[in-house]
Amino acid sequence: MASSSLLSEEQLLCSICLDVFTDPVTTPCGHNFCKKCLAGYWDSSDHCQCPMCNKSFEMRPDLSINTLISETAAQFKQSVQAHTSNTTERNACADTKVLCDACTGVKEIAMKSCLNCGASYCMIHLEPHKNIQNLKKHKLINPVENLEDYMCKKHERPLELFCRDDQICVCQFCTEGDHKNHNTVPIEEANEELKKSTEEEISEGVEVFTALIHSIERSQAELLELMEEKQEVVERQAEELIQELEQEITVLKRKDLHLEQLSNAENYLQKIQIYSSMWSPPHTKNWTEVNINPDRSRETLRTSLSHLHKQLNNEMQNEMQILSMAMTTGLVLVPASESL
Repeated sequence: MASSSLLSEEQLLCSICLDVFTDPVTTPCGHNFCKKCLAGYWDSSDHCQCPMCNKSFEMRPDLSINTLISETAAQFKQSVQAHTSNTTERNACADTKVLCDACTGVKEIAMKSCLNCGASYCMIHLEPHKNIQNLKKHKLINPVENLEDYMCKKHERPLELFCRDDQICVCQFCTEGDHKNHNTVPIEEANEELKKSTEEEISEGVEVFTALIHSIERSQAELLELMEEKQEVVERQAEELIQELEQEITVLKRKDLHLEQLSNAENYLQKIQIYSSMWSPPHTKNWTEVNINPDRSRETLRTSLSHLHKQLNNEMQNEMQILSMAMTTGLVLVPASESL
């Protein structure tokens, strides 16, 4: 986009940062740069020379801001911002697809809707609202199709106030009738209060969920610690049972050896001696009564956690429904407004 000034856009670009000049300075050889860009270029170089033509300077020039180019660059930036703003506004209006009520033939896209006139206007037909004194007081909002929703059905006036007592939007005439002496505020103020209240609700909700997450993490850590302790107890009991079983096996092996010696003994005296040493039967555990079933503990834990998960989900869904209903009930729909 070319500048409307004496210089073109290309002439207003710094060749170092490739952006529109900021505090432009001119070198002795006639080239322009941003003051900060040129200073940084010279600070990082062993030689003081022009970045454009490489002309060297014996002494680092003391450069002042070129006021003409600086003012031109500032005007160019403003024009770019204005163009961008208008384009954004037009695109936003185009998305709504609300057409101008004043256009004849091909309808242009409306830029604003007037609550006082009950009509929407394009950029051209909006001019009277910007120039005529009485029309400047009219209530303008971003273009909407359902203008009747923003008008009082009883008095056919713009809904400009919010009645806190009845929690509805009203017009100025309503405050002199059904809503006389009620606590009413401008609808913009009510909208800001609702916005603030909603933000507080969101903040409190985040705090609650954060605390809930911390609680779950803490419970998880405690559960893991408990499981580790139980695992250690089970492993210790298993080691004790293994040791006891090994001791019994050793005793039985010794008895088996004695029986073998008894069968090989040649005289009665030797057999009696061996038999006497085996007279006391070894004490053994009834291992059929020993039952180790880790799957039962895991199944109990899995069932408890599944029940807790379902209960937590149900509670969260109930709280979300309550919060959603509360926010929907107190919602005040207010379009972006503008008075010209």
